[in-house]
Amino acid sequence: MIETQVQAVGLYIGLNLLLTLTLAILVVGHRAKTGISLGNGGNDALERAMRVHGNNVEYVAIALPGLLALALLGASGLLIHIAGILVTVGRLGHAIGLSRSITPFRQIGTLATWIGILVLGCGCLYAVLG
Repeated sequence: MIETQVQAVGLYIGLNLLLTLTLAILVVGHRAKTGISLGNGGNDALERAMRVHGNNVEYVAIALPGLLALALLGASGLLIHIAGILVTVGRLGHAIGLSRSITPFRQIGTLATWIGILVLGCGCLYAVLG
């Protein structure tokens, strides 16, 4: 049972780490299948897998410290869950959408991630200045 803000942060860190690892494994699988060890070798599927993983890392790297900051600043568990769900579901949706060329998933995933990061940024500022 999740009882504290820090445990809530741990949940979203764990989920996002597993998603990032899964996406990395998919890149390695494409590399093994194609024999391309560096770059994308002009292979569209490998390029797509690399971008899915890279894009995830770019956003998760800024979102997860934001979640931790909220917890350390004493934000409510509800706020942490709202931001964590938005970022996590957003990243998953974007990964599915980009990897399978499902534009609505990609767009909704991006929007959810951005809203989650907005919640994180505003929540941190409110906790410090409000």
